[in-house]
Amino acid sequence: MAVVRRLTDVSVGSWLVDRLDRREDRFGTAGSVVPSGFARVVRVLHPVGTDGATWAAVAARTGRTMHPLVQWRSIADHVVDGRSGDIDPEEGSIPAATLEIVLRHCPARGDVVHGVWSGFGWVDPPDPLLVGNLRDYALFTGPRQAVTEWPGIAAPWDQSANYVWPADRSWCVATEIDWDFTLVACDDDVADALRADPVLETYDVAVTDDLTWAGDRVNGPGRA
Repeated sequence: MAVVRRLTDVSVGSWLVDRLDRREDRFGTAGSVVPSGFARVVRVLHPVGTDGATWAAVAARTGRTMHPLVQWRSIADHVVDGRSGDIDPEEGSIPAATLEIVLRHCPARGDVVHGVWSGFGWVDPPDPLLVGNLRDYALFTGPRQAVTEWPGIAAPWDQSANYVWPADRSWCVATEIDWDFTLVACDDDVADALRADPVLETYDVAVTDDLTWAGDRVNGPGRA
């Protein structure tokens, strides 16, 4: 298991917050979650919880269309009023196996920073938090691995980081707590590698793209 330690100097994350689009009318866009200034943003869909299933396979079965802004609730016909079944992609946490693949394409020298939403619950009195875009995060440092357990956080499940970035800030992996996909802001080389990986379901998106339920205007936002 990867060893991480809590960072009390949250200023290491100031660059990220400074580059978020924090305008009220932009909440829910890619740019409200990942920092600006990168060549590309790649959207990585979290895997469906059945063996061999993909978002594309579900869309084919339900007669919906896959596209960069596709939303799970717009293609999965079992979703009713926001409630759904065990096959659904994880929200707010990218599965460790998927994150390992993503990080394999994200180079780093030495340890990286991991940011975890403070709302998962605390065992110990919290150290300072990074104040993000309507979310606060505890920061940790540790290896470039998929970490699922965090000192002082009492989440009763395997919880991924909500942010990961290296010391040189050359990429940023972001998993918003209400979303069933992860965004990677990066250069062209990393983006091309992610897009070419046959295990991942990925799309390029723009920082201005609406990634909320309402953003899927092809299949119809919020069918439920």
